[in-house]
Amino acid sequence: MKYDREPDLSIMLSPRPSQSSVDYVISSIKELLLTKKMVPGDKLPAEMELAKLLSVSRGSIREAMKILAAFGIIEIKRGDGTYVSSDIEGKVLFDPLLFSFILSQPEFEELKELRMLLEKDVIRLAIKNAGEEDIRELRQCYESMEILKNGQEKDYDRLLNFDLEFHHILGKITKNRLLEKIYRFVMEYFSPYIAQSMRNHTYFSLESKETHRKLLDAVERRDFVSAEEAVENSVEVWETLIFKSGGETR
Repeated sequence: MKYDREPDLSIMLSPRPSQSSVDYVISSIKELLLTKKMVPGDKLPAEMELAKLLSVSRGSIREAMKILAAFGIIEIKRGDGTYVSSDIEGKVLFDPLLFSFILSQPEFEELKELRMLLEKDVIRLAIKNAGEEDIRELRQCYESMEILKNGQEKDYDRLLNFDLEFHHILGKITKNRLLEKIYRFVMEYFSPYIAQSMRNHTYFSLESKETHRKLLDAVERRDFVSAEEAVENSVEVWETLIFKSGGETR
């Protein structure tokens, strides 16, 4: 994408509400993106100009830009400037609810409830809408993951990728793009916990190995009752693995 548009932000930004300067900068950029007043490829004003427009310090601008860059929302091109990422959709779902979810540092019980509710809807729609090719893709991912799990040497990075891919495929075969994106986001958020259970070897327990198989079997048999039970089992095992491995919720 050609980077040649620099919108006039001076007429787009609202007065600062009662929030920290960094949060204000982030929410201002978020609002511009959500209302499509800024689009992928747009160039942001220089740091000094942006600080003046928003009436905040340059330090607050720098800190906010670091956070937005970490989320994949902006790209900082050294010697050129800061741009809205040309691939926001591929990197992160920039939605008001999920953005506040990131910043709210939810308690574990909230995360558990969210995953339980979300995954039940995901697997229900996966069963309803998956074609035979979709199910084959899910099984192939599962079998590749099991080969790695049972191998002599554990490639943790590949295992994590396969684990996340399994859930990404589940989301995709719901045929609901919004649900797919939200589910992908949530599973990516949980990935540090999965990685930690791998390092502490609880990931390789028998009960852990059963979770993906039960989810797969429910989809293959198009069994809604077993699917709900498989999700409940999966979330309970996930909770056990986190606390066995000494995981701390954020």
